[in-house]
Amino acid sequence: MDGFFDSKTKDLVQEEDSVFSNFDINHLFGKEKLEDIQEKIAKATGLAFVTVDYKGEPVTELTSFTSFCREIRQNEGEKRLCWSSDAFGAIQAAVTQKTSVYFCPCGLLEVAIPIIVRGHYLGGFIGGQIRCLDAPQNICRLETVMHHAEDYKVSKSDLFNEILEMKYQQFVNIADLISMIINQLGEKELSRLMQKELLNKEMDSLNEKKKRMELEYSLKNAELVALQSQMNPSFLFRCLNSISNLAVIENAPKTNEMTTMFAEFLRYNLTNTKNSISIPEEMENIERYLKIQKVRLGDRLDYSITIADDIHMQRIPCFIILPFIEKAVFYGIDQKREGGTVRLSVYYQDNDVVICVEDNGLGLSEEKISQKFKPYKEGGYEGDAIETGISNIRQRLVNSFGPKYDVVMESSEASGTKCLIKYPKNYDEKVL
Repeated sequence: MDGFFDSKTKDLVQEEDSVFSNFDINHLFGKEKLEDIQEKIAKATGLAFVTVDYKGEPVTELTSFTSFCREIRQNEGEKRLCWSSDAFGAIQAAVTQKTSVYFCPCGLLEVAIPIIVRGHYLGGFIGGQIRCLDAPQNICRLETVMHHAEDYKVSKSDLFNEILEMKYQQFVNIADLISMIINQLGEKELSRLMQKELLNKEMDSLNEKKKRMELEYSLKNAELVALQSQMNPSFLFRCLNSISNLAVIENAPKTNEMTTMFAEFLRYNLTNTKNSISIPEEMENIERYLKIQKVRLGDRLDYSITIADDIHMQRIPCFIILPFIEKAVFYGIDQKREGGTVRLSVYYQDNDVVICVEDNGLGLSEEKISQKFKPYKEGGYEGDAIETGISNIRQRLVNSFGPKYDVVMESSEASGTKCLIKYPKNYDEKVL
């Protein structure tokens, strides 16, 4: 168990180091967020703020700076001296990893709050620009080491005297509160970035899994093609052709008709490798199947195929109808003593193609089918292949076009079974 926690801790440390190696203070918060924080704190406290990076250079616009300080910073040389003052405070805060309070070269009280996240110094939150008359004597006063071109406290006394005056202890209390807020926000932002990093890695992993699944799917298709090749369709067709010719010689027209239809049915299903085909071609294959069943069931089976006039040029994904027709015949009509009718209709509905397969058979629910045919499942029976085919088609439609294109199946002992198959009329064949 200790080894498990050691491993998890090591992973988290590595993740944290990875995050820190790729970003600075702007990546952690973002310039807009930093300026928003500055503005809100400035409104609450009356202090001016600017954020500097780990080198002491400003990364945000100035917030609530006094007119006095803004006017001084209009001069390029004086502005750079003010930046040096900010950098001094930031460096002091970085070295001590504590809040640094000092007087700027103009005699205004300032504070540099280090932004430290998990021991990493990222920059400083520089604030203040207030007058303070009761500060302790040991507070650093930069006017002793940095000098402006003139004594602005005198030359701009009207602006200087407008600046907010505050008690030293009150200023320190505010600084401590801001330090706590800023560093808690830093921890929160780091956690968010680490979660984002982990999510990105998980997404990359999922994409890799998806690629592997697609490769496996391609390999399975290749295996299917190989199996189809092993079956040697040409040999089957020659055999069926010989049987048909033999039926003619023996004067067995029905046998000849059945054999010919079955050969054409096999030819379509074994040699067709396209993703889609025209609706009339697909309907022709469905009718071959129904004619074969009609020969077997005789008067017990009637069927109708209705295609809307405006849909004849429409493409359809191959092999998405037949298993539902098989289901209608096997579970609906074949199990009913007096037989019944299978109706197939194809039409447009808004931007979708709708295929409706109906029968007036027994209307067995999935539960009743499972109960009734349970004794036959161990030895394998036709229904297994039908159910597998239907399950595969439903999954194929959902994967290609989304959940709303799952097949809807309704069964009623009073009226039979109805299956609604839908797909977009304008679809990309590559997604199949």
